[in-house]
Amino acid sequence: MNKTGIEPNAIIADVVPTLSDPEEYVRLIVATMAPCYKEHKNARVRIGITGEGKMPYHKITFADRDGIETFYGAFGGFNQFRDVKIHESTWSTAFTTFEDVQALLGKLRGWKGKRG
Repeated sequence: MNKTGIEPNAIIADVVPTLSDPEEYVRLIVATMAPCYKEHKNARVRIGITGEGKMPYHKITFADRDGIETFYGAFGGFNQFRDVKIHESTWSTAFTTFEDVQALLGKLRGWKGKRG
């Protein structure tokens, strides 16, 4: 982390050591991304970079049919921001896909993968 917050290109995995409850935070992100993923068949998450990294806000987007990143919602915890201007400069420049967030949650829960 830099002196003013989280690194500008940070992803969720980068802030896991600073999170107050990593498993719950990542579980919450999976839950808020799932409706976007179900509706659009893809979802990405960027984290807020202005805080201390204990429970960063997160912004969910998806790639539309033309591959353009499209805003889905921004959240503080499980609460979606309503009627709030979303400033791009407050979000990480890098994103994590829904599949990668699911894998991170599995790792945090000690999942070793499918058994043969």
